[in-house]
Amino acid sequence: MRWRQAAVALLMMTVAAPARAQGDGPGLRPHHLTVSSGVTWSAAYDIGDATAALRGNGTGATPPSFTLFKADSQMNASWAPDFRVAVALTSTIAVEAGAMLSYPHVGMSISNDAEAKAHVLPGEALRQFQVDGALTWQLPLHGPRTAPYAVAGAGYLRQLHEDRMLGESGQVYFAGAGLRYWLRGDAASRSIGLRAEARVNRRRPGIDFADANRTFPS
Repeated sequence: MRWRQAAVALLMMTVAAPARAQGDGPGLRPHHLTVSSGVTWSAAYDIGDATAALRGNGTGATPPSFTLFKADSQMNASWAPDFRVAVALTSTIAVEAGAMLSYPHVGMSISNDAEAKAHVLPGEALRQFQVDGALTWQLPLHGPRTAPYAVAGAGYLRQLHEDRMLGESGQVYFAGAGLRYWLRGDAASRSIGLRAEARVNRRRPGIDFADANRTFPS
């Protein structure tokens, strides 16, 4: 019987602990504004490849082509200042708008070159703007100062070439998860905290030599 009583007591503690943490844990203030700023890192992703080929000198009507070189292009990783404003609808749900400005490079690697070794070209520098909107939902499992949340949203992407005479537009759809850590927060004062977030992004159109949709983390 003792082990049964101990098991029941442990089960009650396990069930009661999340409820107590949920009641005492940090939460957003409904109808209050949240302002945040920081930096965002976006990983590199491919934007297409091409093969330069010449007509071969073999016999026949359609001789095999001769590969001169192959070029693989990618959008290099970049950092961007990130500014966000959010309005809490409830203690767990908020809508936010954000803006980012970055200067990624379009890199290009040359391989299978018949006249030289494989090498990497620096490419051109772009100016990239992103304005997006998102919905965040604070998960019910959190501690006294920490609160994990889920985020999903979409944004408008504008990419300008190095001379700024040509631009491409696109959309970015994203989903991810994050963690808020409150340094200070109570009913009588302003709350101050830190925030970390990881996203999976799906970019449509924009600068792409294959006109394909691309997925990358940030």
